[in-house]
Amino acid sequence: MNAVFFGILTILSLFIFMNLSKIKASKKQMDRDDRINWSGKRRPNVRQNRDGSKIIEGSAEEVDDDAQK
Repeated sequence: MNAVFFGILTILSLFIFMNLSKIKASKKQMDRDDRINWSGKRRPNVRQNRDGSKIIEGSAEEVDDDAQK
């Protein structure tokens, strides 16, 4: 009896899962500028020197400590 119950429950669960898997995110959610890059293909350009220090290539800007006070 348990096998029949859990078999029906499994088939019903798979049916619901297959139907819900067709739902996609809206266009507004997909076309955001601040989306997380889940592909993992882009890595920051980081080099390691012989002494073990790391250099991250990019643009630098000056930080003014007086402006924070």
